[in-house]
Amino acid sequence: MHLYCVGTGSPTLVLEAGGGDEVLYWQTVQPELAKTTQVCSYDRAGLGWSEPQAGRRDAEAIARQLHALLDEARIARSIVIAGASVGGYYVREYVREYPTEVAGVAFLDASSPHQIDELPGSRAWYDAERARRPREVKWNRLKIWSGWNRLMGRCKADVPKVQENLRAAYDAEECRPGFVGGDVGEFIEFERQGDQAARLTSVGDLPVLVLSQDPDRPKIGWTADAIAAQPVWFREQENLKSLSTHSWRVIARGASHHVHHDRPEVALEEMNRLISYIRGGAAPQFGSTIVE
Repeated sequence: MHLYCVGTGSPTLVLEAGGGDEVLYWQTVQPELAKTTQVCSYDRAGLGWSEPQAGRRDAEAIARQLHALLDEARIARSIVIAGASVGGYYVREYVREYPTEVAGVAFLDASSPHQIDELPGSRAWYDAERARRPREVKWNRLKIWSGWNRLMGRCKADVPKVQENLRAAYDAEECRPGFVGGDVGEFIEFERQGDQAARLTSVGDLPVLVLSQDPDRPKIGWTADAIAAQPVWFREQENLKSLSTHSWRVIARGASHHVHHDRPEVALEEMNRLISYIRGGAAPQFGSTIVE
């Protein structure tokens, strides 16, 4: 598995990306965070530059593979672990299984264990996609194995605008036959992952940062379900604070789901605040919800 660490200092900050994302996803903030401490991002099995692995792709398997990877790389514990989107599930499972190894947690617009049945339209969408995606993978695999996509110039990635400087790296991932559908196993297990994440109901007084998208940003072109989901997502994000007596939440004004892409300066400030507190610095405003 591919692990990318930069910077020096402790505690080490370990970054867990969202669904289908990998090391590149974090490069809007990892270089700057590395000025504060050692920061490690990695590619889960079948993503980025990590070889696919057989077996389940649920939260238990992913947390244990990360643990083994950190052991192999001799990353000192304790760590601070941050998860974006579904990466929040894997973070929760890691903390549940290895509580003595974690000094702090950050959730970046992280998934809620019950969102499939709480967000309007989510259940119908997920069930349809869960049936569709494995069929689509078979077709995509054929097109890539045969060289058709490369011949037609389709080995191009959908790169976030803020990361255009990484386009060549993103494109390099697109047409590797062995990696086709590398994220499908995780998607199929999403509901199971949520059930596993829900088992962690408290981390005591472990410091927890909740960084969230802006529910009041413009909604031009949004579906009715997407608009109706916003107050539900807001509540789910607020509920993440209940995991710890030492938690705080920051809403990044104008940010979408990928908060650290839209407002990297807010992500950097708050994650550095978390590191500083763990090192003995000033305490954040625990219990608060701040809009920045």
